[in-house]
Amino acid sequence: MHGLLAQARCSACADACPQDALQMTAEGLVLDPAACTGCGACVAACPQRAVALDGQGGIRPEPSAGGPEAALVCPRRGPGQGPCLQELGLEALARLWLQGVRRIAVLTADCAACPDGAGLPVAARVAALNALLEDRGLQPLRIGPVASVPRRMPRLTAEPAPRRGRRLFLGLGGVITDTGIPALARLQSLPGPPGARHAFAPRIDPARCTGCDACLRICPTGALSLIKDDDGGLSYGADPSGCTGCGMCEDVCGAGAMTIERLASAVPGPALVSFRCCGCGVEVHVPSGGPREGGGLCPVCARTGHHRRLFQVLP
Repeated sequence: MHGLLAQARCSACADACPQDALQMTAEGLVLDPAACTGCGACVAACPQRAVALDGQGGIRPEPSAGGPEAALVCPRRGPGQGPCLQELGLEALARLWLQGVRRIAVLTADCAACPDGAGLPVAARVAALNALLEDRGLQPLRIGPVASVPRRMPRLTAEPAPRRGRRLFLGLGGVITDTGIPALARLQSLPGPPGARHAFAPRIDPARCTGCDACLRICPTGALSLIKDDDGGLSYGADPSGCTGCGMCEDVCGAGAMTIERLASAVPGPALVSFRCCGCGVEVHVPSGGPREGGGLCPVCARTGHHRRLFQVLP
């Protein structure tokens, strides 16, 4: 995200780190390996799945498991235990639900006293997931503490990272290799009634939008698009199923027309009207009924006024 957009404000991983092992500086993201405890809070917080623990590709039930229950055992209870509760982000929870898990029994140490457990947001994430499931008439995911784990209950384990082979040879080790559709997007694409909520829902304010399309070009998931109907009419499209809430569209919008709402329903994007800028001759489009409709100037000419010093394209 920061490589695509210099003014990107995302610092989700650094904000989530309970040990301050990650710092967002003017030079970029800095990791202090000595301070990192491997709790996975950064993995859960990252909207673009750009962060992973070394050698791990996610959380899954034991390969032999097939039932609706699984146990998560705190790694501080001894070597060889499961992932930290911190690592259960919304994407991980959605993935577990799609794998058939309906109840997670949690056996932890004292999270309140644990240096990695400060402000643990798992309950809020589970509540958000269950809100999405409820709107689609689906069975919720239950999670709660237990005093001991039944012997036959499968455990949640760390999935090995996919082999990247050729990518490592080419120096692309940091590139995300999971090209599949994220679990949260797949879950939100399941049939639901009109008005079903989504984890993140982009909103375009037609009263502010200049029609510059910067948000479309910067969106890393393609959640924002330009739609042409059968009659040739244009409108902005916003697919909340694919939105990760990364906020890049908000960061790039100079007019302040973009917002991302949490746990909200999808809203159709504004219809657009097209015209040729009378200042520079470029074909542009602006929201119908917005303040720029009928102005005759593209966003650049309207903002800078440089067309007055250069030339004017006559009709």
